[in-house]
Amino acid sequence: MSRVLIRILLGLVVAMTVYPLVWMLLSSFKTNREIYQPDILLPESLDPFAYRLLFSGEFIDFYEVLTRSILLAGGQALLATFVTAGVGFVLAKSKFTGKFLLLWTALLVILYPRQAISLSLFEWMAKMGMSGSYYGLLFSGVASGLGVIFFMQVYRKIPDELMDISRLEGESLFRSFLCFLPLVKPALITYGMLHFFLSWQEHLLPLLVLGSDQLTLPLALAKLSDSSYRIPEAVGLAAGVLAMLPMMLLFGYFFRRIRTALSDWVVS
Repeated sequence: MSRVLIRILLGLVVAMTVYPLVWMLLSSFKTNREIYQPDILLPESLDPFAYRLLFSGEFIDFYEVLTRSILLAGGQALLATFVTAGVGFVLAKSKFTGKFLLLWTALLVILYPRQAISLSLFEWMAKMGMSGSYYGLLFSGVASGLGVIFFMQVYRKIPDELMDISRLEGESLFRSFLCFLPLVKPALITYGMLHFFLSWQEHLLPLLVLGSDQLTLPLALAKLSDSSYRIPEAVGLAAGVLAMLPMMLLFGYFFRRIRTALSDWVVS
């Protein structure tokens, strides 16, 4: 009886999770009249007019926005993974003055809301000449306290004997870090994917750093929500459906390695 109840509860949770996604997909084929009738789930026809309008460039250049978002999110994920893995390695395998201060700073970055430093971040980017530049968005999202804590826990699982052998061989700390990277490959992929997801849906940083003609997907989706009803609602829903595809494909491809890294971290 308990197993049946658990399965029923899991089925309800899955249905509640999947239903909004199914509704968005089906509504991308609906007219405004059908969308504003929530009791109608299936569209009258499967005419992909919204996708044709989206790719026509009448409202936004979706190809350019999609390419820009992929490059920026991917570049930021690569930089953040390399930087946070290096800091986590140093915290886990080195002893130096100020180590606990650096650790508490990483925790503070996690706890402190980004919205509270938005004005300071904007002024900092302007003084560095990175306002309106893609480099400003790449570098402003590199620092991640969550990544530092994650990789510190990952590198703690590596035996200290390997670090001693590396020192005996005369390797520098940076060289040792590079040599240990293959040992934590699942963790690198996992955090890289997580950071890509966060950067992919980031709204605040692109709004602060980039110019008005440098839209990323979240900003483009907001632009497609037109209160004057000039843009059909289905166009924004179609853009939302296509915005989910890269994340779903990447997650499906790397699922096994992500599960391995997260399970090892939890067990540790």
